[in-house]
Amino acid sequence: MDRKIKELNAELNQIAKRLDEQYHLYASRHGLSDPAFWVLYTIYESDSQYTQNELAEMWCYPKQTVNFAISGLVKKGYLILEPIAATRHSKAVRLTKEGEMICKAVIAPLIEAEQRSLARMTEEERALSLSLSENHCRIFQEEVGNLLHSQVDSWRKEPK
Repeated sequence: MDRKIKELNAELNQIAKRLDEQYHLYASRHGLSDPAFWVLYTIYESDSQYTQNELAEMWCYPKQTVNFAISGLVKKGYLILEPIAATRHSKAVRLTKEGEMICKAVIAPLIEAEQRSLARMTEEERALSLSLSENHCRIFQEEVGNLLHSQVDSWRKEPK
């Protein structure tokens, strides 16, 4: 593999980790796990309703992780689960009044910081960053899919 590609890959991974670390640091300083933070962030920021399963899929967490985070947020009085009409088991995750207050104090300032950081970039830089990130993610998903398809758990087989 070309050394420049190897170095670029390492740098991109480190940048992604540094960005992720900023969210982790912010969440933990406010007494939130990463999954709990992203649940509150999503519910607060969006006008849509979400189920626990949708939140797990959206943030690439196991369902059990999101369910555990949500149950902790329900116990704290920040969220409630409401049955969704015309479904048997699905429940919408909603903020309580206390949850709204917490989100205004914790989530809203971070969203504003995210927006300010993007505003410091030119419109062209923002568009290019989004386009390149989406393209890299799509291609990497294809590559991982190819790997998983070709490997078919061969590494788990015991040598004879």
